[in-house]
Amino acid sequence: MKQFYQAVTLPLLASLAVLAGCSGEEAPQSKAEMHQTIEAPVTRVELGTVPMRAVVPGTIVSDQKAQISSRLIGYIKDLNVKVGQEVKRGELLFSIDSSDIKSQISQANSGYQQAIAALDDAKLDYDRFTKLFKEDSVSKQQYDKVKLQYSVAQENLSAAKSALDQAKSQLNYANVRAPFDGVVVEKLADAGALASPGQPIVVVENLQSISVQTEVAGELFAVLRAGDEAIVTIDAQPEPLVGTIYTLVSAANPKTRSHTVKLSLPAISNVNTGTFARVSFKRGERQTILVPQSAVIDRAGIEGVFVVREGKAYFAMVRTGMAMDGKVEIQSGLELGEMIVTDNNRSLLNGDTVKSIESVGQGA
Repeated sequence: MKQFYQAVTLPLLASLAVLAGCSGEEAPQSKAEMHQTIEAPVTRVELGTVPMRAVVPGTIVSDQKAQISSRLIGYIKDLNVKVGQEVKRGELLFSIDSSDIKSQISQANSGYQQAIAALDDAKLDYDRFTKLFKEDSVSKQQYDKVKLQYSVAQENLSAAKSALDQAKSQLNYANVRAPFDGVVVEKLADAGALASPGQPIVVVENLQSISVQTEVAGELFAVLRAGDEAIVTIDAQPEPLVGTIYTLVSAANPKTRSHTVKLSLPAISNVNTGTFARVSFKRGERQTILVPQSAVIDRAGIEGVFVVREGKAYFAMVRTGMAMDGKVEIQSGLELGEMIVTDNNRSLLNGDTVKSIESVGQGA
């Protein structure tokens, strides 16, 4: 039986070996032989310095805002602007019915013409009595009386001219125009309503010059200075903005005990007043682990870095914090002094050999 088994098995194994050799296939490689060698920059994990920040809510406000009202009493007409409409400086916003003004101008002009005629008569009398007085044909009392009448006529003409000019100037106020380039943000009256001085009719804002206004607690206010910069985040903007403090109101709000702070912003578009913003103020510094942002990669939704031990790469899961200047904070997952791969790490696998092409300090 044993001889029969050997007679069958040995020829079968020989046949399989021949077939394998003819097929040209190689035996599978071992797990160690599948690892690759990658050249990549490596750096040592060190401490860096990051700012400590206080984040407070803020509101976008316009640096130039005007409540436009009429200087005249009258009915509003030609109020054709709409909320959200852009207007240019000098563009007509609305008009006031000028019927009463024109009537006043007519009356003032009539008084002016009468004053001219009265002055002409007074001058004729003055010239005649001056001649008679020189000839001793009239008394000095008579001459002084005519001279006084002439002076009064001159003053009356001056007053009538001022009244006429004032009446005409009122006509200029009948057409109310935009004081600067901006956007109509409110309409507080309608055409046909009665306007009166000091009663706002439209509100115009210059959206090319905007700031962010916020309220801060006294503790934070004490460390802020004019000219300090802060990070301003607005939902409508893809990137954070840098704001500069230009107003610090020392008087606290009696209800909230907070202080008003205003920060100027660079020119931006597509942002309206009243928009919510987050303002991040610097409140000192702290030390933490910082690594180049390129060192952190995502594997199946998990953030991590490749740590190099004895020339081999091993994926270490990390928890990241704030990012700044091309570096990212590592809150957990790394130890000081460990060596990590900072680039060319997308195809790395656990156990791959890393040939360091650069070894530089992390720095602050």
